[in-house]
Amino acid sequence: MSQPHTNRPTFAKGKSRVPRWTVGDVIDFEEAEQKTLSSQDAESVLREDGKTLSRTFAEQGFSGVPRVALCHAWLSLARSRDPQLFGSGIDRVFSVLRSTSWVMGIVLGCLAVPAYLAYKGEKPINVMVVFFGLIVLPWVITGGSLYFSVWLRGGSSKGSVGAGIAFLVSRLSPEWRASWSDLRRILREHGKRIASISSGLFFGFTQQVACGFGIGALLSILFHVTVFDLAFGWESTLSIGAEFMCYFTNVISAPWAWLWTASVPSLEQVRESRFSYLAGMEAASVNATRSWWPFIVGSLMFYVVIPRFLLVVYASWKTSRRLSTLDFSRTQDIALIRRLSGPLFQTEEPSQTGFLGEGAEVQPPSFPIDGEWNLLLGEGLLHGDEDVRAQVETALRGKIKFLAHIEVDYADGNEHVLKSLLKSKDGVVIAIPAEINPVDAIAVTLQTFLHAAPSKDNVIILFGPDTRLSLWRRWLREKQLGFDLLGVKE
Repeated sequence: MSQPHTNRPTFAKGKSRVPRWTVGDVIDFEEAEQKTLSSQDAESVLREDGKTLSRTFAEQGFSGVPRVALCHAWLSLARSRDPQLFGSGIDRVFSVLRSTSWVMGIVLGCLAVPAYLAYKGEKPINVMVVFFGLIVLPWVITGGSLYFSVWLRGGSSKGSVGAGIAFLVSRLSPEWRASWSDLRRILREHGKRIASISSGLFFGFTQQVACGFGIGALLSILFHVTVFDLAFGWESTLSIGAEFMCYFTNVISAPWAWLWTASVPSLEQVRESRFSYLAGMEAASVNATRSWWPFIVGSLMFYVVIPRFLLVVYASWKTSRRLSTLDFSRTQDIALIRRLSGPLFQTEEPSQTGFLGEGAEVQPPSFPIDGEWNLLLGEGLLHGDEDVRAQVETALRGKIKFLAHIEVDYADGNEHVLKSLLKSKDGVVIAIPAEINPVDAIAVTLQTFLHAAPSKDNVIILFGPDTRLSLWRRWLREKQLGFDLLGVKE
């Protein structure tokens, strides 16, 4: 699965130019970001990456680089470190699909038309069967593909999209087939962002097949009417007169009738091309049965080829727009960018012991019961504010008087919260997802809360598995932060 990448990051030279993201880029970025942020040496690795990127963007100034350009440049560094990222292969697969969808559609169109034009001379080809088979039925399929693309954008499709792409890719490469389980896991985990982008891609593929189908059908019909003497007619068991059928053809051919008047059968030709199953060809004239093929050609051009081509262009534009408007404002994206910034989030004093140690004694909580608290909600909590409030009040057996959202690894970004704490003597409780790794940047933020709050009652509540409590206890001891620690299972 390894793909060659250079060690030099690729990036936009100016603010007006942003790098073009692909689906493979998004997949690789999400996987690399998750691996890096969850690793034990995340801060040191990202600190070095930040230094490299600072030199790369020296002309612009690191702080002035657009977030999308910064993330794309960091992706180049991540790819150079991790040969297991396979986004480039994903892009090649989609490129192949883009080409083969046109070829597949044209071949299907060329093969479908002879079935509809099967003609032995006993009776005319039913023009309505051809019309519904080549024009109406494909639009029903298009409606299904449109519904599927809308479903792909929903949250329930997150795992399905990733699993579907994994299956597709694994079928096209023996190397990826051997890594099916890893591929499926990665794509399922990152399916949420991919789903929104893939919905436009898959809809575009279906419309490319449909447009190619129309082109193939058009070419096949033109070939048949050139080398065969085809006879078209219409029949119906219902009491439908020639006037109604003539009105129907005039309505259908309205988009092109002004340009090609000969493509619309006249009332007389419609009347003379009607036949019955028993009478066969005897009830139809040669001139009338030849007048229908331009109508079929015009219908294919204006109801299949042209609108499908416009839909292909729209789907391509929509996908490109979704890729170009990636904002990278999620919690993990912000955490990555902050750590790349380096010095702002590192403590100036070195660690006292250099490691967290094997364990830490579990100290009983020292905060009072029935107290009043300021609740600060960290980024990434899965529950709503009121749900978290209720769980915290239960855990502390106290009352929440003030609630605010904070950025746990950005000390300078909580100014309004710090001002509120200065005015309150209530205790401070910080709710944080247990999956967040305690790093120096968080220590700086917690220290600012300790300095700002008059109260000495300070508690951290981790939402998640109890196994993370030991790590946080050792880290709090290492950083000498005066916080009690409690856990709440999600």
